[in-house]
Amino acid sequence: MARKKSKGTPLKVFSGKEATLNRVILKILEKKGPLIAYDVWRQLKAIKGYRNIDSKTAYRRLESLELNGLIVQQGIRMGKRGGDKILYELTLFGIAMLRLDEKNIEEFLLTATDEQRLKFINLLS
Repeated sequence: MARKKSKGTPLKVFSGKEATLNRVILKILEKKGPLIAYDVWRQLKAIKGYRNIDSKTAYRRLESLELNGLIVQQGIRMGKRGGDKILYELTLFGIAMLRLDEKNIEEFLLTATDEQRLKFINLLS
């Protein structure tokens, strides 16, 4: 599901030891919509290469992504064992990070027209 190396712009959230796990978790939330932490972990377990991920590791990654503002608590849902569980949803910031991870800004600037470059400059200012 996730690439080992990004083709896009280098981003801090996708660097280091936790880079691939962050990328996979964000892609799961983008594809499936709001999920509780247990459901994210179950989705991870279904992906080859991530079957040995411990639930605590996945939960810590979710907390870290929430602190960085990439995901947000969207609501509450009943868990399988009872009790209310927090639903996590991808933010616009998280979606933007995924898009930047897929596309390189330098390639865009090299291939863009002058009008597109002007729009890009206006967005940055």
